Amino acid sequence: MCNWRGSEGLRFGSDRSGHSCEKVFKVKGKMSGSVLIIGGGIAGMAASLDLADMGYKTYIIEKTPSIGGTMSQLDKTFPTLDCAMCTMAPRMVDISRHPNIEIIPYAEVEEVDGDIGNFNVKIRKMMSRVNDNCIGCGSCSEVCPVEVPNEYDERSGLRKAIYSPFPQAVPKRYVIDTEHCIRCYKCVEASEGKNCIDFSIKDEIIELEVGAIIAVPGFDLWDPSLRPELGYGEYPNVLTGIEFERLINASGFTGGEIYRSDNEKTPKKIAFIQCVGSRDVKAGQPYCSRVCCMYAVKQCVLVKDHHPEIDCAVFYMDLRAFGKGQEEFYNRAKDEYGIRFIRGNPGEIYQAGTDLVVRFEDTTASEPKEEKFDMVILANAIKPKNEMLADMLGVELDEDGFVQEQENNPILTSRKGVYVAGVAQAPRDITDTVATSSGAAALAAADLASVRGTQAKEKEFPPEFDVSGQEPRIGVFICHCGTNIASTVNVEEVRDYIKTLPDVVFCDDVMYACAEDSCTRIPEVIKEYKLNRFIVASCTPRTHEPLFRETCQGAGMNPYLFEFANIRENCSWVHHNYPKEATEKAKEIIRASVARARLLEPQQPGKIRVTQRAMVIGGGVSGMEAAYRIARLGFGVVLVEREKELGGLLRRMHHMFPDMDPKEILDEKISKIEGEGKIEVHLETKIEGLSGFVGNFDVKLSDGAETKVGAIVIAAGCDEWKPDIYGYGQKDVYTQLELQELIANDGLKDGETVVMIQCVGSREKESREYCSRVCCSEAIKNALDVRKNYPNSDIYILYRDIRTFAKGAEEMYRDAGLNRIHFIRYDIDVKRPNVDKNNVVHIYDTLLQEDKEIKADKVILSSATVPGEGFEELSKMFVLPLGQDGFFLEAHLKLRPLDFTSDGFFLCGTAQSPKDYMDNMAQAVGVSARVGRLLAKKEMETEAAISVVNEELCIGCGRCTKVCPYGAANLVQRGFGVFKANVNSALCKGCGACAAECPTGAMEARHFNDEELYAVIDSILQEV
Repeated sequence: MCNWRGSEGLRFGSDRSGHSCEKVFKVKGKMSGSVLIIGGGIAGMAASLDLADMGYKTYIIEKTPSIGGTMSQLDKTFPTLDCAMCTMAPRMVDISRHPNIEIIPYAEVEEVDGDIGNFNVKIRKMMSRVNDNCIGCGSCSEVCPVEVPNEYDERSGLRKAIYSPFPQAVPKRYVIDTEHCIRCYKCVEASEGKNCIDFSIKDEIIELEVGAIIAVPGFDLWDPSLRPELGYGEYPNVLTGIEFERLINASGFTGGEIYRSDNEKTPKKIAFIQCVGSRDVKAGQPYCSRVCCMYAVKQCVLVKDHHPEIDCAVFYMDLRAFGKGQEEFYNRAKDEYGIRFIRGNPGEIYQAGTDLVVRFEDTTASEPKEEKFDMVILANAIKPKNEMLADMLGVELDEDGFVQEQENNPILTSRKGVYVAGVAQAPRDITDTVATSSGAAALAAADLASVRGTQAKEKEFPPEFDVSGQEPRIGVFICHCGTNIASTVNVEEVRDYIKTLPDVVFCDDVMYACAEDSCTRIPEVIKEYKLNRFIVASCTPRTHEPLFRETCQGAGMNPYLFEFANIRENCSWVHHNYPKEATEKAKEIIRASVARARLLEPQQPGKIRVTQRAMVIGGGVSGMEAAYRIARLGFGVVLVEREKELGGLLRRMHHMFPDMDPKEILDEKISKIEGEGKIEVHLETKIEGLSGFVGNFDVKLSDGAETKVGAIVIAAGCDEWKPDIYGYGQKDVYTQLELQELIANDGLKDGETVVMIQCVGSREKESREYCSRVCCSEAIKNALDVRKNYPNSDIYILYRDIRTFAKGAEEMYRDAGLNRIHFIRYDIDVKRPNVDKNNVVHIYDTLLQEDKEIKADKVILSSATVPGEGFEELSKMFVLPLGQDGFFLEAHLKLRPLDFTSDGFFLCGTAQSPKDYMDNMAQAVGVSARVGRLLAKKEMETEAAISVVNEELCIGCGRCTKVCPYGAANLVQRGFGVFKANVNSALCKGCGACAAECPTGAMEARHFNDEELYAVIDSILQEV
C-alpha cells in the first residue's frame, strides 16, 4: 500500500515502512514533447542543451534581458582560473541558434496548471519597448542621455536607460528601462529605418503547453548591511565578493583595474572576510554557502597575478576547500602567492582616516587583534529565491527556503514532473550545478520518452558553395576580448596591417568575436564580400573553434575553410608587459594564419550508425542509478560489476548522513535494476577487451560475453584507505567504516572514551593532497550515533578544518557541539597528533595553545577516500586520463564534469572524485543525460581532419600503429606478404602523431598537410 502525498503526478512515493515504491503514472490527455526551464543561468543553459540534443523542444524563461546568470559576471573560475565568459559564450550562442531551444527573456511565470505530460503555463513577457527587429547595433544606447547604476556591475558602473546588459548578451536585443526613460525619443531617431523601438508595446501573456518543468531560479545574496558593525554601506571600500568580482573583471567597469573608490588608488592591503551571514543562526542562514572560501582564494590569486605587491589576508573559521583540485589550489595560494590565512571571525570594521581597521580574534594566538587594510571584501551568504516560484509550482520548501528534495534525490521535488537543479535545492558551485542540471534534464526526458522528437527539429545548413578553382578571398575578425587582448595588443594597428596582406578582402576588429552579434555578422560579411576563407584572431580554439566553424557553415562555407589565430594565450597574456612586442607578434600570428588559409581545402566528415545501448562499469550506488536512469530514457544498458554483488561500499555502511538507511536504499536500487527489462547485469565480471569507437564499441567481458554499445560510463567506485599511521593495526584502532560495524553490532561500551582523528591520509602534500570531502560529516554523524547509543561516552573529534558544507551538515555540526562532542583543532605544520602503543592520543590544541593527552578506549581514523583498485587498469585499457590524485580526469571541471575528452566515454560519482551520497546521485542521474544526447542520434558524424595513407609510399613498417594513442592506425594485407597502413576514420582524432613518425611521408594529416605547415613557417620567418 502506498501513501501518496501532494500532486497525482508522483511516480515514486513511500509506503508506511519508508521504502520507495513505483507508481505508474497515467497522463491525462495528450503528452507534450517540450520542457520549460525557469531560469537562464548556467543551470538552465546546461539543462536546455541536454534536452534539446536529446530531441525535446525546450523553452528558457529568463527574468532578465539575457541568459548567463551569475557566472557571466565572473572573471575566472576556481580552481583552474579559466575565463568564465570564454567558456560560457560559445554555449550561449549555441543556445541562441539551436532549433530546439526558444529563449523568452525579460519574462516571468505567472501561473502553472495541469500535471506531468501536459502542464499549462502562463508567462508574462514584460514590455521592453524594443521589438524583434533590433539587431543589437547599439546606436540607440549611444545617444541616450540617461545614465543609471548598472545592475550587471553590481551598481558600481553605469548603463543607459536603453541598454543591453553585457556585450555577449543572448539574445543581443536592447531593452528600455521604463522607470528611468525620459521619453526624449533620441533612441528612436538613432534607429530610424530599423523600426525596432515601439513605445506602444505592452506586456504580453504567452501560454505554453509543456510536458515537464525544470526550476533553476538561481539565488540571492544576503545583505551585509544587516551586520552594521562590518561597515558595508557606510565605508565605500567595504565591498561584497560579487562587487569585487566585477572590479577585477577585464569586462567590468574599471577594465580590471583594482582601485579604491574614494581616491582611485591601488590598495596595498586587502582583507577577505568569510562567512558573512553564512553559518549564522541569528542572520537566518545556519548553513554553509559552500562556494565562498574558494572564490575568496581565487580572488586573492587574481589580485596577486596583477599586483604581486598587494598583501591579501583571508579571515576564516574553517577553510572549506573540499572540491576537486581545491585543496591543491588553496595550498598554491599559501605557498606560491604568499596569501595569508588568519583563523578568526572579525567582529568589527571601522575607519581610521583613510584606513579600514579590522578588529578580530586570532584563534591560533588566542588574543584580540587589530589590523589596517585599504579594502575589505565580504563573502556574504547565498540565499534562495524560491518562495514565489514554489507557491506557483506547488513544491515544498525546507526551513531555509530551499526546495525540499524527495527520496534522497536532490533533483526530485514534491510535485511530479517538476524538477530542480543548482542552488534551488542547496548552495552549490558550478561543477555540482551543472551535474544536477543534466540530472534534471534526464528526469524530464525520461518522463517524456514516449514523445521524444515529436516537437524537435534537426539543425539545417545551407548548401555549401564550391570554392574549387577560386582565388582565395579571405576575411578576418580581430577580437579585443574586452581588455584581455586590447590592453596589450594595439588591435587597430594590427587590423590596419592585416588589411594590406595579399588575398585579404575584408578585415575588421570587434569587441567580442564570440558574442551573438559578431557571430550573426560573420555570415553577412561572407556573403557581402564573397569570401571563401575566414579567420578569427581571438582566444583559444579549444573552446571557440567549433562555434566559429558552425558560424561559417551557416553562410554556406565549408567549416574547414575557417582558420583560428590565438592572439590571447599565445600573445597578449604571455607578453602583458611588452605591448609593442606583443602587437608585432600578433601581426605575425595572423599573417601566418592568412598564409595557411590560402591553402585550406574543404573537408567532409564521415557518418557512422550509433548503437543505441550503453555500458556502465561499476555496480555501486552511482553505477546502479546511472544504469537505471539510462534505461528510463529508453536505451538498453549493460551493467558490469567486478564483485559478486551489487552495492559497492554501500554494503559496508549502516547509517548515512543525514539520516538514511543504506540497506533500504540498496534494496530499493537493486529492485529497480532487477525490475527494469532494459538492463543486463554481469556480476563477478571484468572488462577484458575493447575495440571500436564512439557509437560502436565492441566490449569483451571476462565471463565470456561480447557486446556492442554506443557509450561507456565509468562509475567504478572508490575505496577506503587502510592507514599505516596513527596506530592502525593496534587493538581498538578503527576506521570510520569499521566504527559503523561496531555500532551496528553493539561493539562499544557505554562510558568509553572515543577519539576520532580527521584527515588521515588526506590533505597531505607528499601523497594525497586532496580533501576526501565526506569525512567531517561522516565523523560527526558517527559521533552522534555513538552519543545516542552510548550516552555516557566521552567523544572527541580532532580536526584541521571542519568541512560540513552539504545540506544539513552545518546544522548537524552545531548539534554535535550541543551534545557534548568535543572538537579539538590541530595543525600539522605546528605538530601532528600521535597515537602511542597504549592508544594514548597526544595532540597540540591550537586554540588553547597547549599539549593534551587523551587515553582512548577506541581510536577512530577518518581515513582517506582513494581511487578504486581497477582505475589504472581501466585507464590504460580505454586510454582515459587519470589526474594527479589518481581519479579519472573529466573533460572540463566546471562545464563538462561528466564527460571525458574521448568521445563516447563518460564518468560519474567517485570515479571522478570523493563524494557523498547526494552528490553521487546527482552525477549518476546527470550522466544519463550526457549518454542520452549521444544515443538519441541514430547516426553521427566523424571527424573530417584525420590522417590518410598514400599506399604507394607506405612500406608497411608499422611505426604509425605504435605511436597512435587512439588505436586508429593498423596494418592491412594488400597481397602475399605485403602490408599497408590503414586508418580507421571513426577512431582517428587527427592528432598527427602518425604523420610525424612516418619515415616515408606516406601518412598525411588531412587539414594539416606539409604545404600548409611550410606556408606558416615561411610566413613567420618573413619580416613584418
